[in-house]
Amino acid sequence: MNKPIFHITPERGWMNDPNGLVEYKGVYHVFYQADPEHLVNEKIGWGHKISHDLLHWEECPQALFPNECYDRDGCFTGSAVIKDDKMYLLYTGHVNQENGYIETQNLAVSEDGIHFEKYEGNPVIKNPPIDTTMRFRDPKIWELNGKYYVAIGGESKDKCGKVVYYVSNDLYSYTYCGKLADSDGALGNMWECPNFTRIENTDVLIFSPKGLGNGFPNSFESGYMLGTMDYENKKFEHDAYRTLDYGFDFYAPQVMECGTRKILFAWFAIPDSIGKEMKEGWRHLLTLPRELKVSSDHHLLMTPIKELEKLRTKTLDTTLLNKSWERKVKNQPLELLITGQYKEVCLKIEDENEKILELAVKKGSITLRQKREEWQQRTCSYQEENIWKMQIYMDYNTFEVFINDGKYVFSSRIYPNEVLRFMVDATSRDKDGKLEMYSLSL
Repeated sequence: MNKPIFHITPERGWMNDPNGLVEYKGVYHVFYQADPEHLVNEKIGWGHKISHDLLHWEECPQALFPNECYDRDGCFTGSAVIKDDKMYLLYTGHVNQENGYIETQNLAVSEDGIHFEKYEGNPVIKNPPIDTTMRFRDPKIWELNGKYYVAIGGESKDKCGKVVYYVSNDLYSYTYCGKLADSDGALGNMWECPNFTRIENTDVLIFSPKGLGNGFPNSFESGYMLGTMDYENKKFEHDAYRTLDYGFDFYAPQVMECGTRKILFAWFAIPDSIGKEMKEGWRHLLTLPRELKVSSDHHLLMTPIKELEKLRTKTLDTTLLNKSWERKVKNQPLELLITGQYKEVCLKIEDENEKILELAVKKGSITLRQKREEWQQRTCSYQEENIWKMQIYMDYNTFEVFINDGKYVFSSRIYPNEVLRFMVDATSRDKDGKLEMYSLSL
């Protein structure tokens, strides 16, 4: 099996949530949950990669190891912030006990972004709020007007998902502010991996609810709420929850603050993903980076970063797309771009043995059908009059599709054989509709 080339993958062993996404001294830093010695998360620490262009990634020494009394069973998910030219990592320490576990929030500091020292006064947040269980993890930190705010995922005493938040002046001492958002139980019993960011004039809360019941096609998913944060009155007024990615393999997203630019990575898996690459000594990867924007009709958009266009090395096909198109190509890193005005689009992908997936976009719904252990599907509501853009990235064993500038996104792992057959049927409203296919390389 070929390893993806433009996705972040572990050199060996296990990978899950992206952590500590930060730009520091002109370098992009991506940390992630890592257990390089196992293909399951037995002894989770923080792996670390850096890049100057968000395309080429360099392996760094592991940043955090579970070696203290407060994190001996795992350095769980967290985030990073820059203060006084130093990088601070805030993360959850996990300790197993006979009757459950304890989770606390802890600090590590670096002067070079590579080597980290854990704060001798850890934990910096020792106990969850009185109305929150010990499911209390994944701190996401941000700075505003000289103060540092931290959102932490949690579970209420009556088993409903929630996000609470704290404030600090110095990153070492924290004051509890209250809940940021919560649920009556309809959105699961635990909200993991909260992210809070501001895009133009909109505040955005992103999180991954666990324990979802009927009505959700995926037992593990991630979503968002758009709104306005009133820091003075400690209240986040927000819209209803919406799903962020409708595919089979997307969880625990985290946002990198790059000035006004907001870039998101996610774990390209869910907790029960198979991971056929295990036989080669590694398991799971991160999604390609996506830039976040808010649409005029108040949806969060995810679009592939512009830097990915630099990967285009050869035009494999360019054609007017009025009705149908078919092409066989070797399985390789690819981009497929459809532009124009279409009423409906249906994409099918096969290898030499069988059909791999089918994506059907038509008014009323978008449906992704995929051969996994058996045929499964993911569907979302779709009421647009036209499909004007469909952009697909494939990296040997990945499939990520962005429809209408990233309003509808599906991310899934696929495991095809050597030759792929693409078939597109489109009901066009535009005689100048266009299809482009590119091979990609670093």
